Amino acid sequence: MPEPGTRLSVPAGETPELKGLLEVLSPENHLLLADEMMLSSADGTILQVSENYEKTFGFESGTIVGRNAFDLEEDGTFSPCLTAMVIRGGRRITISQTINRTHKYVMSVGIPLFGPDGQLQYVICFNTVTMQQINAIRADYEQMQASVAQVSSELAALKGRRTGDLVASSPAMHQLFTMLEQSAKTRANILITGETGVGKTAVARAIHAMSDRAAGPFVEVNCAVLHESLIESELFGYEKGAFTGAAPGGKVGKIELANHGTLFLDEIGELPPQVQSKLLQLIQEKTIERVSGTRRISLDLRLVVATNRDLEEEVRRGSFRSDLYYRLNVIRIRIPPLRERREDILPLAQRFLQDFCKEYGRSLAFSPRFLAWLENQSWRGNVRELQNLIERLVIITPGSIIDSAEGDDEGARAEPGRPVATLQERMEAYEGQIIREYYAQCGSSVALAKMLGISQPTAARKIAKYVRGG
Repeated sequence: MPEPGTRLSVPAGETPELKGLLEVLSPENHLLLADEMMLSSADGTILQVSENYEKTFGFESGTIVGRNAFDLEEDGTFSPCLTAMVIRGGRRITISQTINRTHKYVMSVGIPLFGPDGQLQYVICFNTVTMQQINAIRADYEQMQASVAQVSSELAALKGRRTGDLVASSPAMHQLFTMLEQSAKTRANILITGETGVGKTAVARAIHAMSDRAAGPFVEVNCAVLHESLIESELFGYEKGAFTGAAPGGKVGKIELANHGTLFLDEIGELPPQVQSKLLQLIQEKTIERVSGTRRISLDLRLVVATNRDLEEEVRRGSFRSDLYYRLNVIRIRIPPLRERREDILPLAQRFLQDFCKEYGRSLAFSPRFLAWLENQSWRGNVRELQNLIERLVIITPGSIIDSAEGDDEGARAEPGRPVATLQERMEAYEGQIIREYYAQCGSSVALAKMLGISQPTAARKIAKYVRGG
């Protein structure tokens, strides 16, 4: 205990709180201890301890005062012993530890108190937070993160302009929207171009939704998936007995089904020459004739086509009719790839998240870190790649927040010609997953070491590497 007239100095760099503590230790005051605090002499003898400190460490009242910290360290009562660490180091030390007797997890601070001659006189140790408090803090943090994620998601959604399945926030897509609004209510044929996966079908549906034919049917045909021998009958229909295996009553074709609505022919460049001729006739005369039919059927429909091919080059090569190309290319709409319109990434991701959460019965939100990651990807597969990623993460994410794409297919991100990952990279990724998972449960290097059967220094290094990014 401090003798009358003793003045204790503050180590350089210590906080104002410690100065206040020294005032408490002054001769004119009784020694008042915090809720969980212990005072020891310079040789480690325990001078005074609070009742809650005794309870936390599993001691009966009054049984620890007078004992020596080094003895308690040697017999394993304190492991580690913060007082002994401070005496040996002569500096302030903060540690997290799991108490041997009570198995409670606490964070403790040890502070050396020096006399006017610079010699150590006392050590004060006190517990700052318990595991219960840490769990409460963690719960508050997770709730805050969820709130931030929700706000981030809502902001992402608000940034976008949406018509049907089409979402736009970038200047390029706003310009495209303007073109759609100007052309949707006309009767002009529209040719949509763009890379695979950019959203040509979504644009076609938006055109239909904006048009005065919105109440009518929207019929989509992917010309690339129809067999050449069947494509004519699928598009134009056929009469009974047209060919072996035909339906007894004949069949109405896709084109006829689109009457008073919109016909969308995707991958128009895949049409064989004889079907190109019949399509040209439809455009010119607004009539079709079924396979093996004898009567002309008048139709009123809007034609929208799409391709990822260079149709002008196909015309030069003679594989696509020039007169059909010019009939189709009345209004041309090019959809830029996703890498050229990064402002659209977050609104699209949010829409996909909402759709897939509804489909799979989930309730998820994006973290701000994940949204930043999305914006920095190249998206070589365009909107379709983004959509597939979000669907997979909605399915596999265990919690309520999508915070990383660790479950994503690394092959989709690898540069051409580069291996997906070396064996060492994969092993480190798996090790990091284990360290993060178990550290989240135990919260200290000592407990992690015991849990995984490794040394405490090794556990500390791995925590620094995989948790703190050191």
